[in-house]
Amino acid sequence: MSSHRSENKISDLRGSIDTIDEEVLHLINKRLGIASQIGRIKSRSGTKVIDPERESSLIQRLNALNKGPLSKENLYHIFREIITVSREIQAPHLSEFLGPGSTAVYAVIGDPISHSLSPVMHNRAFAHIGHNGVYVPFRVTDIQAAVTGIRAFEIKGASVTIPHKVSVMRYLDDIDPKALEIGAVNTIVNRNGHLVGYNSDYLGAIKALTKQTHLRGQTVVIIGAGGAARAIGFGVIHAGGRVLILNRSADKGQSLADDLGAEFRPLSECRSIVGQILVNTTPVGMFPHADEMPITNDLLTPDLTVMDIIYNPLKTRLLKEAQNLGCKTIGGLSMFVYQGAFQFELWTGESAPIDVMTAAVEKTLMRL
Repeated sequence: MSSHRSENKISDLRGSIDTIDEEVLHLINKRLGIASQIGRIKSRSGTKVIDPERESSLIQRLNALNKGPLSKENLYHIFREIITVSREIQAPHLSEFLGPGSTAVYAVIGDPISHSLSPVMHNRAFAHIGHNGVYVPFRVTDIQAAVTGIRAFEIKGASVTIPHKVSVMRYLDDIDPKALEIGAVNTIVNRNGHLVGYNSDYLGAIKALTKQTHLRGQTVVIIGAGGAARAIGFGVIHAGGRVLILNRSADKGQSLADDLGAEFRPLSECRSIVGQILVNTTPVGMFPHADEMPITNDLLTPDLTVMDIIYNPLKTRLLKEAQNLGCKTIGGLSMFVYQGAFQFELWTGESAPIDVMTAAVEKTLMRL
């Protein structure tokens, strides 16, 4: 292609871009006009203007529709700004503290991530207290790149889930002493680019357990050897209990037991549960594989207290089978909400609305 023809082609393409830019500008202004109408309606009815749950759902829906070449990260960045301006249009009386880019963004990172109800819980809590924040999910396979993204996009806080709770630690600037002792992080706080890791799993689990039973002098059998097992094992030992680790991988299970000062048995060799409390920390039984169990029925006995940290579904097959045998059961929802409340308070400095958070997750699970 000649230089002249190339220049003409570029000129034509730039003309097309100019036309598209004008259409984008028109559509953005049209969107803001509709947002303004919604704001007036909400104001007259006394409804809260800011709806982080709706904003999070919007970004998730657009991510699902996006076929590229726009990256997920750039889509998020663009619509974060559009949402921020829409908030200003809807609530001009809040403009003194809702400037462009002022919306605090939080995230949950893991793989898989589609099952997570953290966005539902945290966005409802943000809306309840009027916090100018939005919480979005990101499926992450490269944890180092994800941590870089938290800094680059100024994400204020993040939840870390399977399988990154241990591997994320090497990429953080500082780690809370308890999380360091546990050896796993499930919460990140971004303090002006300085990323600090915490662990709220052990707090949530111990609070959920102690509302139903006591731990001092009890043997707690933990299925799994990942980050959640580490956290719960740490919490049980500090509460005066004993820990026995059951895991498919002998190397990983023995390593965790050694770190905790606990016992270990390979799951394949387990013929009975020698303990008073059983806790499943694996994803076995999680939606959409709700018919699966981490152990067989014959290992359950009526005198056990059985806890499953899975909260989707609300009642896993393990809990159903345990309940049918007469066991006391503890679902994962209470641990999930309690650990989320700790995160919420770290990020916002406000008391977590636990009842609101619980109701939001329950309502969503009932619809699934």
